[in-house]
Amino acid sequence: MSYYEVLLFLHIAAAAVWLGSIFFVQMLVFRAGKAGDAPLLQGLASNSGWMAQRIFIPASLAVLIVGVLLTIEGPWSFGDLWIVLGLAGYAFSFLVGILFLEPEGKRIAAAMAAGDPGRARFHIGRINTVSRIELVVLYVVLAAMALKPTGDDTGTLVLAAVVLLAALAYWAPKLRPATA
Repeated sequence: MSYYEVLLFLHIAAAAVWLGSIFFVQMLVFRAGKAGDAPLLQGLASNSGWMAQRIFIPASLAVLIVGVLLTIEGPWSFGDLWIVLGLAGYAFSFLVGILFLEPEGKRIAAAMAAGDPGRARFHIGRINTVSRIELVVLYVVLAAMALKPTGDDTGTLVLAAVVLLAALAYWAPKLRPATA
């Protein structure tokens, strides 16, 4: 087993943990929403910070660090389109976490402390919606890592763009507050 193969295993394992854990949480959120299980939804919301610190962030950092090492060690270049797409997806996820998920989590905590469950539910819904968009982005990145498209792979790139645009078209309107 070569150094590159060890790095590749670590990269794939970290990606599996990262995406798998986000997918699992989204499935629980979906189940809680369909069943009207408010305690499950609030439990997930109250544990999301713990999960972010111990699962999502460490796994995502491992994916990035090991991916950089793979690029340096392997026959790849940071200019390869699929690597650029991977880094762009990582940057998107990082920025979503810092600029949206963390502040929304604080808003949820404040609403719960103020005894305003309606406001807390609104912010939980926003986090879940953005997390679903982020998950689609990460699965598109996973496809790019597996397929390694170049600029000549028009069909693959168009399909990825259509998937992203469809996710945005479906979920972005749900970010707005309900109007009376």
